[in-house]
Amino acid sequence: MHSAEELQQLFNNELKKLSFSRQPNNLYDPFKYMLDLGGKRMRPVMLLMACEMFGADGTKAISQAIALELFHNFTLIHDDIMDRAPLRRGKPSVHQKYGSATAILSGDAMLIYAYQYLIKTSFSPIEKLVSVFNDCAISICEGQQMDMNFEKGDTVSVEQYFEMIDLKTATLLAASMRVGAMIGGASEQDAEHTEHFGKNLGVAFQLKDDWLDAFGEAGKTGKQRGGDIIQNKKTFLLLEALRRADDDTKTELNQYFMSSGNDPEKKVGRVLEIFNSLQLDLVTRQAIEEYFSKALLSLQKIEVGQELKLPLKNLIEIMMQRDH
Repeated sequence: MHSAEELQQLFNNELKKLSFSRQPNNLYDPFKYMLDLGGKRMRPVMLLMACEMFGADGTKAISQAIALELFHNFTLIHDDIMDRAPLRRGKPSVHQKYGSATAILSGDAMLIYAYQYLIKTSFSPIEKLVSVFNDCAISICEGQQMDMNFEKGDTVSVEQYFEMIDLKTATLLAASMRVGAMIGGASEQDAEHTEHFGKNLGVAFQLKDDWLDAFGEAGKTGKQRGGDIIQNKKTFLLLEALRRADDDTKTELNQYFMSSGNDPEKKVGRVLEIFNSLQLDLVTRQAIEEYFSKALLSLQKIEVGQELKLPLKNLIEIMMQRDH
């Protein structure tokens, strides 16, 4: 059984071997650029860990881990275009570097390659893997549209927000965990528990991203501080602020988020002042802890020995403390 660090190294080595050398070069250059930006590779590593939790060697699922990582990067390329995000992992986003048209097309090609790697397996029936992948992809599209709708909507509830991140963000980690479990030989019930573990963890990670956008250090996150505020995103922090604030503060927040032409630096500064006054740092961290606890509960239900669960348990405890 490999450690998380060993699986991460194994995966990174396999990723480096990928060769996208077909023509035209400018279709494939963004592949290399995006993948070279790095990242924690959390989803593929956890897919491999899920596979090993059921007694198989993680290398058995390496192609599927590559498939999920390619798919994840495809979604990031397109999300950055839709969000008009200038940075990704501290570097110019793909559309900033190559232009939106090339970024869209390159992302589409990356998605097709993801399917090619997904089906490189002896797992049978392959239709089950493809079904999990397809359900995940559709959910992400639904969640992304909800997220964009929220930008224009006057009223969005915290409950609606959780529905959105469940679809847009948590589904990908849940699918990664389920695919790893399936290839590892898990029973249907254990595969479901593993998926629920991934889904609750995915919600916790998204809440942590929301928290980092407001309270993290830009030098560590590699993203523009207050980027969600500048883009008028309806995050957990904003929706909780609107729920907790008095009428005057609600009016002020709505003016910032429903009108254009605000000075970005001034807007971020004032909104963060409001977040701090409403103790949203603490409130958000408590919500993160709640979903991590739900994830651990799902992990406990999986019918394998505790020693097989330990690597995943240790990893998520480390991830809870992340600052980027």
